[in-house]
Amino acid sequence: MATELTKYVMKEEEDLTNGNSFPLVPLPVSKGLRDGTTHSVARDHHVKRLSSVSHGSRKMSVFENRCGVSLWKPQCLRRFNNPSCLLFFFSLYALSLGFVVNGINNVNTSSIERRFNLASARVGMISSAYDVSAAILGLLISYFGSGRYKARMVGVAVIISSLGSVLMALPHFTTGPYRLGGGSGTSLCNLASNTTTTVSSVTAAEQCEVEQENSLSHYLYVFILGQMLHGVGGTTIYTVGVALIDDSVNPSSTPLYLGILYGSAVLGPGLGYVVGGTFLSYYVDFDIVDTKQVILTGEDPRWVGAWWLGFILAAGVNLLVAFPILCFGAELPSAGTIRVTRVSQAHTHRVERVKDKTPASPPTPDGKLSVRHFVRTSMSLLSNPCFLFITLSMVTEGISLSGVATFMPKMIENKFRVSASWAATLSGLAVVPSAATGQFLGGFIAKRMNLGIPGLIRLCVLGMILTLLSLAIVWIDCGQEEIVGVTSPYSASLLHEKISLTSHCNAACHCNTDVFTRVCDENNTQYFSPCHAGCTSTVQAGVFTNCSCLFSANGEMSNATVKSSACRESCDILYPFLVLLFFLIGFNMIAVAPGDAIQLRCVPEENKTFAQGLKQMIVRVLGTVVGPILTGRLLDNTCKVWRQDCTGAALSCWLYNTDMMSASAYTGVAVTKVMSITFCLLALWLYRPPPPVVAPCGPAGSDADVHQPEERAGLKTLEHS
Repeated sequence: MATELTKYVMKEEEDLTNGNSFPLVPLPVSKGLRDGTTHSVARDHHVKRLSSVSHGSRKMSVFENRCGVSLWKPQCLRRFNNPSCLLFFFSLYALSLGFVVNGINNVNTSSIERRFNLASARVGMISSAYDVSAAILGLLISYFGSGRYKARMVGVAVIISSLGSVLMALPHFTTGPYRLGGGSGTSLCNLASNTTTTVSSVTAAEQCEVEQENSLSHYLYVFILGQMLHGVGGTTIYTVGVALIDDSVNPSSTPLYLGILYGSAVLGPGLGYVVGGTFLSYYVDFDIVDTKQVILTGEDPRWVGAWWLGFILAAGVNLLVAFPILCFGAELPSAGTIRVTRVSQAHTHRVERVKDKTPASPPTPDGKLSVRHFVRTSMSLLSNPCFLFITLSMVTEGISLSGVATFMPKMIENKFRVSASWAATLSGLAVVPSAATGQFLGGFIAKRMNLGIPGLIRLCVLGMILTLLSLAIVWIDCGQEEIVGVTSPYSASLLHEKISLTSHCNAACHCNTDVFTRVCDENNTQYFSPCHAGCTSTVQAGVFTNCSCLFSANGEMSNATVKSSACRESCDILYPFLVLLFFLIGFNMIAVAPGDAIQLRCVPEENKTFAQGLKQMIVRVLGTVVGPILTGRLLDNTCKVWRQDCTGAALSCWLYNTDMMSASAYTGVAVTKVMSITFCLLALWLYRPPPPVVAPCGPAGSDADVHQPEERAGLKTLEHS
């Protein structure tokens, strides 16, 4: 019956789209209904349905569902008016959005800290701003986006996010040239004047321009505003856009479509890591200064790359994607058929009016939205235990995932002794294939096995358990680098000496940490800077002599020279770590598409879009807003040496305790993962599926009593007529 019913509806909709009349072709009698009533009931139902369509929608629906702009809707665009093309453009935008929000922004973490004198916790606020915007606006966007023209809303949001990318690149064009970490030279100890000088003879007044340094930190709010505009696009595509996809495809195909969409969203950050890492190899001011005059290299901790290029690229791509999305009509032609044949899997409360078979009433008698309906719908969704606990599991997942994603390149940079650009590139190479594979695998398994809500929850739990077991790899690193004054005292023979950058051998130099220039002696013993090594003169570029803090092998002081090149030891364990990281990220992403499919199915059809918005608000406010700030604070607590200006104010971190960094990462992710598993199990335990639909006629116990899902879809539609 369901097959014939579907063909009939599709045929009538095709005739309607082409402007034909509505021939009422008799439907065949269902084999499951033996008294022949199906024929007349189905015919009467479709007479009513098609009559309503012909009178109420012939003027609007048919024309407005076509592709085009305003009155320009040519026939040649009809071939693109399908779920596959819609998914293509949505995926392209999701890729671009992930590229800039979770790729370029995360890659630039260290560079923005250096350039604008920001601590990690404050940089984490930039990432959180995206989620703050999405949380504030998401609920309203999803509520008012429950009707038609969902694609148009997404298109407008794409344009707004493009403006956000332009705004985030703006600080580069409104600030002066980068001052190379407070001075264009390398600090030396001048015992004669009892002060610190530089090779380039930068005056103390120039080093201590406190007002200018403080003004740079105010650009934090420009970045926050740009990220908030990105949040408008993100919340729209993942609430209204997801609902539009689910409206247009068969429910069994929804996990696969969402897997492709979210897989593209994960490809974006990976691509952002690779492209952004390449951009960071170019000097930040290459467009306004002669790079041949720049003495820094990518290995220098003071180096700042062209962080702004990625934002300009993302703005252009978003504008190109916005136009085709705006061309889609009010809804796709397949949406009507999907509504007729869909089977509800919404959670059933213990106390429910079983006899009430009528469709949900509109928000108000005239169909307009109201505050009362808004509150009633919100409370209904929050009283749905399946929806609530799956949302809470996404909250805890969001805390760990957003925090680690924001600072992953920074952690690789410090744990494995590589440059910021190379760390970003390696992060992308690990994230691109693994995250996309995990996203697609989760959606593919759900579709292949045709999983219902209980099966989808079990699949999510499996992915989380595999992630928890693989989490031990975060302990892998190259070990803490030994730097005199940071990890060891200046003289091992002086047992009473504390570990400090200031010692008796350099106390008269009055060194500060505004400039970090790693130097090492012939034994590869590293010092924070030539000043901290007590060096008073330079032999040639990068070679310093008359260093009072150097000690020979027998512990006696030596006036040997130090150099600033080839001091860091290589570490080969990075590449095995990346292989293991591939599996960790893949396991973690398995639950994404099934999790969204659960929330689309466990709520009533008319509340689906609003449920996505409510979920996004809760997840962002309690999860992804908190994650980057919390992770940034944890990283700040592991800092061993802060960059300080001449007033002693802390700006950004130069060196971290990598052991504490690993412990913080493992503890934070493990705790949130255990909480996610607990919430999923509670959702599985409390979920109550709707009762099976029983045929209105036929002997008790016969095959006509309980129908297969396809037949139940048709019968449910007939009961509502």
